[in-house]
Amino acid sequence: MRNSNEHDIIKLEQFIEATRDSGYKSTASSIAELVDNSFEAGATDIEIDFTESSTSQVQVSVRDNGCGMRPSVLRLALRFGGSTRFNSRKGTGRYGMGLPNSSLSRASRVDVYTWRKPNVVWWSYLDVEEIASGKIKTVPKPKRLRRNSRNGLKPSKSGTLVVWSKCDRLDYKIVKRLISKLSKFLGQTFRREIWEGRCIRINGEYVRPVDPMFLREGNNLLGAVPYGAPMSYEIRIPQMFGDGSSLSTVLVTFAELPIESWHRLSNDDKRVFGITKGAGASIVRSGREVDYGWFFMGSKRKENYDDWWRCEIQFDATLDELFGVTHTKQGIHPTGILKNILTPDIERVAHILNRRVRERYLKVRSEAGRSTAISRAESRDHLLEPPAERRQSNGKLKNGTQAITNGVVSGLAYRIEHKALNEPSFFIPLPSSGELTVLLNEEHPFYERVYHPIIGARDIEVRTLLGYLELLLLAAARAECSVTSPQKIKWARSMRESWSKALATFLD
Repeated sequence: MRNSNEHDIIKLEQFIEATRDSGYKSTASSIAELVDNSFEAGATDIEIDFTESSTSQVQVSVRDNGCGMRPSVLRLALRFGGSTRFNSRKGTGRYGMGLPNSSLSRASRVDVYTWRKPNVVWWSYLDVEEIASGKIKTVPKPKRLRRNSRNGLKPSKSGTLVVWSKCDRLDYKIVKRLISKLSKFLGQTFRREIWEGRCIRINGEYVRPVDPMFLREGNNLLGAVPYGAPMSYEIRIPQMFGDGSSLSTVLVTFAELPIESWHRLSNDDKRVFGITKGAGASIVRSGREVDYGWFFMGSKRKENYDDWWRCEIQFDATLDELFGVTHTKQGIHPTGILKNILTPDIERVAHILNRRVRERYLKVRSEAGRSTAISRAESRDHLLEPPAERRQSNGKLKNGTQAITNGVVSGLAYRIEHKALNEPSFFIPLPSSGELTVLLNEEHPFYERVYHPIIGARDIEVRTLLGYLELLLLAAARAECSVTSPQKIKWARSMRESWSKALATFLD
């Protein structure tokens, strides 16, 4: 006689192992699913705690002050596909896979405690080993528990506590690193909820909002400005979710980052603050970020210049099918219909902003060399003798620069540039057309250890020190350019190289 379970659609022991490998990209995205559930339950305060045992086993708990669940709803919530809001478009959830799937993707056991009254607590659980072994074939019937400090059931009017134990699939073994990644992820994903006054805490520390547009205050730089007015699109809701005539709005916003203020940040700071490698659009579904990437840009390829502008696309859950929102809310796969609506305008603006960035960046680069040291050197250069080798009998300097105008000796213009050079000198003077360029060698230890770390400094004392250092370099280069005879030119170059070698030796 055949086993009655032989033709079951799901072979439970294999399914539970396979489902652990599907759906959620990271520990942070799994926890975000629980945060979604809490917000849908009306929670205003969410506590996330990581605790580590003496055997280095990590336990994760997520506690909220939401409305809690009845025993029947608790049992349903732990069932794959179980939901009282299946395919609803009124909240963030859709299919009822979130609680069990996200939890068991990171831990082999999840316990859920919930209460709608302070002293009436219900508990149930799922355990991968028990399911795989056949010990449990259905979600255990919820049991009523006493509230006590040992199970973390702190007094509150209502709420839910989800506990992950036997955590065998967390992203990092170091709890501190887990918390750091999680805080940034949740701050950006739920930035709108936090701005509205809802609180998320991780081991007691409040999660601050992270605005990838750099328009609102949070755990991010602030200083971007909106580009133009938001673009609004009225899009017809798919008929299966409306009457065929209902419309929903997609809102597209652009922002430009302040190149003039932020270009001097170090490469590390630009990376940490999310400037570099941050080009793209934030996709916000019903107030919650579900993806970030290079969407609706058409044939516009991504370039480094695109790091200096941002886009945000907002829509509500009624347009999920057009945006192709995944059931885990971790990505979109837009349909051709939606691309045809949004791409032409977004691609056009992307090209405009790219061009504006290029123009602003070139202007910044051209003005970068005009430090206070350069301005001072240029204002005082006329007090020095013009470089002798430039003087000609017609009163002009070589390369067409006027030596005397209305009885006043004109001075040189100055510029400081940086380049990696395969030679020993820290700097090289390059006179040309009445201008003296001082080329700094990026490969020299003094550039790497002293000059480069302070060129982006904001501290006034460090900026003052930088000005004096640049004056020193400009003066040395100016003096070398005043040498005329071939023998003295050779001697001056030799001295510069010897000085640079000695400096490198002392620093190494």
